[in-house]
Amino acid sequence: MQNILWYKRKANKWEEALPVGNGRIGAMVFGNLKRERIALNEDSLWSGYPKDLNKKDAGKYLAGLREAVFLGAHDDANKIANTDFHGHWSESYLPFGDLLIDYTTSKAQGYSRELNLETAVATTENDAVCQKVFVSHPAQLLVIKISAKEDISFKIRLKSQLKYNAYTENETLFMEGHAPEICMPPYYNTGVVFSYGEGAMTFCAAVKVLGNAEFEKNCIKFTNQREAVILVSLATSFIDYKSMPTADAKERALSYFENIKSYDELLSEHIADHSALFDRVEIDLGSERADLPTDRRLAQFQKHSEKDNNLAALLFQYGRYLTIATSRAGTQASNLQGIFNEHLRAPWSSNYTTNINTEMNYWCTDICNLSECFSPFFELVKHMVENGRVTAKDYYNCGGSCAHHNSDIWGASRPAGDPLGKAQAQSYAYWQSALPWMLNQVFEHYRYTEDKALFEEMKPYFKEVLDFYNDFLVEKDGVLVTCPSLSPENTFYDNGVKGSITYMPTMDIGILEEFFANCREFGFETPETPPIPVGSDGRINEWVEEYEEKEPEHRHVSHLYCVYPSAIEQSEEVNEAARQSLYARGFGGTGWSLGWKVCLWARLGNPENAMTLIINQLYPITPGSFGHNRGGSYPNMLDAHPPFQIDGNFGVAAGIAEMFKKRSIPENWSGYVKGIKLYGNKTLNLVFENGKIVNEEVL
Repeated sequence: MQNILWYKRKANKWEEALPVGNGRIGAMVFGNLKRERIALNEDSLWSGYPKDLNKKDAGKYLAGLREAVFLGAHDDANKIANTDFHGHWSESYLPFGDLLIDYTTSKAQGYSRELNLETAVATTENDAVCQKVFVSHPAQLLVIKISAKEDISFKIRLKSQLKYNAYTENETLFMEGHAPEICMPPYYNTGVVFSYGEGAMTFCAAVKVLGNAEFEKNCIKFTNQREAVILVSLATSFIDYKSMPTADAKERALSYFENIKSYDELLSEHIADHSALFDRVEIDLGSERADLPTDRRLAQFQKHSEKDNNLAALLFQYGRYLTIATSRAGTQASNLQGIFNEHLRAPWSSNYTTNINTEMNYWCTDICNLSECFSPFFELVKHMVENGRVTAKDYYNCGGSCAHHNSDIWGASRPAGDPLGKAQAQSYAYWQSALPWMLNQVFEHYRYTEDKALFEEMKPYFKEVLDFYNDFLVEKDGVLVTCPSLSPENTFYDNGVKGSITYMPTMDIGILEEFFANCREFGFETPETPPIPVGSDGRINEWVEEYEEKEPEHRHVSHLYCVYPSAIEQSEEVNEAARQSLYARGFGGTGWSLGWKVCLWARLGNPENAMTLIINQLYPITPGSFGHNRGGSYPNMLDAHPPFQIDGNFGVAAGIAEMFKKRSIPENWSGYVKGIKLYGNKTLNLVFENGKIVNEEVL
């Protein structure tokens, strides 16, 4: 199959542009050969600085909150939680700026643009000009090569939505700027929601040229050129999660220009570095319509999916490509948008949402043969564990460490929400299960790699979080339970009263069942967990009681954690109850919700239902749309919540890999896959015909 996205039109919207990245630097290439825009990001450019925003007197309200929860006094529980137990929003991931290329060429024919997933090079060309863009991991530079058949002229400028100054100095174009110390999420508009202040980080872009150019006041001018190579360096003053961001961003940006190599050398080492990861997996599902532009393939796939099975294969490889582009050793963990964000106040702050989305970003790393890309996730966990010690004490009067549903580059662990305690945050904020889930995922990484050093490195973090639960769990009707807690972002009716805050929701049971089993692998003694509850209707209960569901097809399927991603093998009774729960949830949802359901149906051995969800994930979504009910894919195949969230790309890639791991293949797939990873660092190769495996190899 062809691992290429291609188009006959330039991108007019961000969701049509093509992503390139090296884990640290991200760029969205629009492919406009009249006025090109390359949207820039750098993984450490966030608002704020290290702050202790835990509510210091929250712990004194815990007993009253628990009493209200146990009595079923939902309104009272909500009031105590929101007024007295709240925290503060996490910080925001920010857009770096734009590199603009103003071409003076006349109109030309034969336009096309493409992203080659095998080389990680975005190419735009017509009969007159060819523009190639990539972000080199070895060189830590964005590289642009412009070639023309006849002499052309163009200018390069930099701009940002943040406070900045662009200028030239010593044959270099610079853009220096400041990040805000306050940047609230876009749905919160009380008081000061955006402010630069004094303590936040600075950033710097530096642009150099291989070849001849004129450096004017705030731009680079090329006159009558046939070829030019532009090198772009991005840096911030970020030091680490617990230090004030006081590094010299300009000095750091310039340091990447030391020992500059030729374009051919830069391209060669970039492709070698990328392909060493990407080429580990090969896939072909039989039918293909690669002759069609990718946006047209998406439009036609809904009616004729069987004629283009390799669009699903392309979506799978795209998830792997985006993993390499957004997460490499030494970078920050991939956030809600990976490293690709154009919004000053991004949806949900483009932060780490740890009640599903951050974890989903890393579901495909190991099984898709990209284990080297996992380490930033563990680093984020370490930072949250350290900060979570304060949160455990301030909110729960407990030892150990805990964290809630939002975090950021500074490792936030508090219950995120309205800092004034006036918002209705009861459906999302008061959930303390982030760290056991995240550590379970680190242990899953160990199952694939069998890295003994990792096993020892994990141990103290498991112990700290176990210490928290040994203190936090409280007895209710003879059973140890979590309280307060919730099933993320969902609500129920109890005798006509709407509620969210509860005790021991089924998600907590599933997470702690796996977490305690992992703790026992280290030799730790653990509490007991209750069994996964199956209700009178044959479905897995989401809450401690069979409450009436406010949204029967809610996007979260948190109560099914016990089936996926948990590594605990469940009974057939539980698996059947999970199937009934999935049918009740339906085949719609946000982009990432579709991805999670692909994973669940794959693990439950139903490839046809998984395929239905893959088709839904490839439903074309118009750029700029917003909603919770219909997810899909934008023209550039990035996941549409909508809006854009990258987690769905990673979730569906993990789900397709899980189908192969379970040897559960849709009937209309004929072809092969090579390089899927299994536990114990083993590799699976399959050949299949009409959904039946005809050859299997485990290496």
